[in-house]
Amino acid sequence: MLVHITTTVISGCIIALFTHWLRKRNEK
Repeated sequence: MLVHITTTVISGCIIALFTHWLRKRNEK
């Protein structure tokens, strides 16, 4: 159970960073 929560948090952080990076790229 703990491993599943950790994986969800890590994937969520990766998605948040990826969308933030895409927005920065699209602004240029």
